[in-house]
Amino acid sequence: MASLEGMIKQWEAGRYTPGRRYRPLYVKVTGKSEAELFGGEQRRALLPVVTEQSDYAATVRDTNEHLIVLDSRYGGTAIADVAVQAFTAARHALGTGQHDGDEHDLQAAAGETGEIAAWCLYDGDRLTESRSVTHESMLISRLAGDRGMELFQLSHLALIDVQERNSREALQIAEHTIEPGNLAPRVEALFKIRAARALAQAGHKERALAALDRASGALQESLHPRDPYWTWWLDASELAWHRGILHMELGELETAMPFLDRAAQGRLMRDPYDPSRPAGAVVARGQEWGRAAYNDLVHLMLALTMASAWRETEAITATVADFTREVTSARTEVMLRWAVNAIVRTSGPDRPSSTLEGLAEQIAGTRGWDVRSS
Repeated sequence: MASLEGMIKQWEAGRYTPGRRYRPLYVKVTGKSEAELFGGEQRRALLPVVTEQSDYAATVRDTNEHLIVLDSRYGGTAIADVAVQAFTAARHALGTGQHDGDEHDLQAAAGETGEIAAWCLYDGDRLTESRSVTHESMLISRLAGDRGMELFQLSHLALIDVQERNSREALQIAEHTIEPGNLAPRVEALFKIRAARALAQAGHKERALAALDRASGALQESLHPRDPYWTWWLDASELAWHRGILHMELGELETAMPFLDRAAQGRLMRDPYDPSRPAGAVVARGQEWGRAAYNDLVHLMLALTMASAWRETEAITATVADFTREVTSARTEVMLRWAVNAIVRTSGPDRPSSTLEGLAEQIAGTRGWDVRSS
């Protein structure tokens, strides 16, 4: 905690308002009454105008980077409330003007915080809250003139629609955004992925696959100078996962499995998110890139379980069981719980091995699920 002397200097300069529990200390140190010190707007109006540049926007961006690291490693579910609090604090600073930094810089940083919070809420399967925060943060990004982040937030709204199977609305967002034809390559690829998922849900297989092929073409190119910085995560593994999910939604489990496996392996071969250096070719440990690999593996486990491919399911489930000790992703665990229930409850001559049943029960125990009676 900063020293009381330092806090008083900040207060006198108009950069800090102490909470009520600290106000008696100010009374004691200054010898003035609380009414004199904190009596209202007139007192604040007498404070000198501060012209120095604040580091608050930089602090917000630093918080954003830490949130991304934590999400990448442990999942957004566990940090969703922290991310929302960070967004609330940044939004409050903007709303009250209690900051001395560049307004547009702070707006841009806060817009990014809101998108991170919206993603963590999405990962926590809190979709209504995620949609609400996305709308709030998109307005702030628009005020900042940050079109790149606004596009990311639009893509997030389409993602929520896909998750809720509002395929028509998701497709409208994607096509409306793509139509002008002026998007950076990776941004265009992202909206084509959203369109493909929506088309698959609507039963338009050929159009969906064609949209994914066009997205793949854009991702084959190296990073373009016009690509926003946030597209760092959009790569061949992400595309493979979406292709696998698309085939699952079409009921083509055998076709889906290799793509889901490719996505997971690609994730594990990628460096963890590190804002201080560019990506390299160093093999990352699973726990450093845990949430995305966990999601890929759970969907592969689900596809194998749906196909009753118990031997292959057993090998995947052992790895998933390890991930459940470190990663929490509520949206992913909807699928995981279905797979665990199916493993434990399947009977007859083609039932899973006792080893697989034991692994499924281990996962249930880690998550606190009573799968035998639920």
